[in-house]
Amino acid sequence: MVARADDVQDQKRRADRRIAALGQQLEGTNAALAKAYVNLERTRAAIPAAQQRVAQAQSALARAQQAQAQAEATEARAVAAEAKARAHNDDVAQKLAEAQANESRAAEKLKRSGRELVTSQDALDAYAAEVFQGGSVTESQLGMVFGSTSPQDFANRLVMADTASAVASDTIDKLAAMTADNTATKAYLTSVRGEVAALKIQAEKALKSAEAASAAATQAREQAVVAKNNATTATQNASAAKADLESLNTKQTAYAGDLRKQRADEKAQLAAAEREASRLKAVLLERARLAKIAEQKRLAKLKAERDAKIRAERAKAAAAARAGRSYTPRIPAPVQSSTPSNYLSYPANGPTTSGFGMRWHPVLQKWMLHDGLDWGVACGTPVYAAAPGSVIRAGWRESGWGNQVLIDHGIHRGIDLVTSYNHLSSIVAWGGSVQRGQLIGYSGTTGYSTGCHLHFGVYEDGTPVNPRNWL
Repeated sequence: MVARADDVQDQKRRADRRIAALGQQLEGTNAALAKAYVNLERTRAAIPAAQQRVAQAQSALARAQQAQAQAEATEARAVAAEAKARAHNDDVAQKLAEAQANESRAAEKLKRSGRELVTSQDALDAYAAEVFQGGSVTESQLGMVFGSTSPQDFANRLVMADTASAVASDTIDKLAAMTADNTATKAYLTSVRGEVAALKIQAEKALKSAEAASAAATQAREQAVVAKNNATTATQNASAAKADLESLNTKQTAYAGDLRKQRADEKAQLAAAEREASRLKAVLLERARLAKIAEQKRLAKLKAERDAKIRAERAKAAAAARAGRSYTPRIPAPVQSSTPSNYLSYPANGPTTSGFGMRWHPVLQKWMLHDGLDWGVACGTPVYAAAPGSVIRAGWRESGWGNQVLIDHGIHRGIDLVTSYNHLSSIVAWGGSVQRGQLIGYSGTTGYSTGCHLHFGVYEDGTPVNPRNWL
């Protein structure tokens, strides 16, 4: 289960603080081991955030794929709606065209039948005028009866009159039929015009609907493209996040292997350093023993000289008393060695980055003594002798101190006092006597050091003590 974002951020802040403190914890450690451990810790600290990025990227990918599917479904529905709207629009347009054609034909038929109706009506009117309003007996049909000259002529005239009457009757029937058809055509035309008007409204709505459906389909297509691009980007982001996590895991494995190797080397080097420290302690103890013997001889000589002076002064006082004179003997002060508490001067100016005392080693997983004070000074900073004394060792130390100078300051407070200056970039005082404040070298980061600084140590009879007891 992936931790929440705030948890991961808290973890990262704690890890950053822990890694920042490693410089002090790993001081005095092989640089390769310190680097391997810091690399591993940084990688471990980065993994939770990388896992969170993978989870977020995969979640974003799922959302993007879902959005893409929804957008494509919306697009499909919009395209189907567009096709349906266009089909409806085409259907209405076809119906409108057919209705308009029917309207045109009906109007033409009505116009034509109107002309025929007028013609038939004119013919019927002329016949009526001929029958009832003729100009003479011989010009009218009645004249056929009264103007006949013989029975045969009468018969012929009667046949002609019947024929004319039949023609007139047919004309009347035709006129009636034409009138009825004309009325029906007018009614149909009125109906079809109403249909055309309704279809025009429907066609306008269908067109708007088709246009709206087309716009919706276009928008859906655009949204589908955007959703697809988002899904593609989310896929790439998820792949990149996963690749970063895999890279971190690979680095973690490599750093862990490197750390195992460097830890083994560190243990071997630490054993060598402990042996070197034992040899140094033996040397310092021997120097302390010899220095104490010499100091005891010096003090004994001074005491003997004082005792002799006291005896001489007392003898003078006794002689004066016998002679009746007054004499106050001058008794010399007792022989004693006095050293102030702040006997040592600071060898360099800078902030203290690590104090004296036991310190947990995060790699070796054990408590180890940090046997001095570290001052955070830049490489190349002048380093001075903390007190007058003799340089008893100067040079490169394989034990991890790098360039080192050891100064023996002699017996103080009944012990042999020695100071050490370590990780120097270069040495100035290679031997002989030095005075307080004399330049002996320059600070650096040689040996087992994680950065520019000065490691200052103080030994009492070969045993490291807190330098602040003497500063």
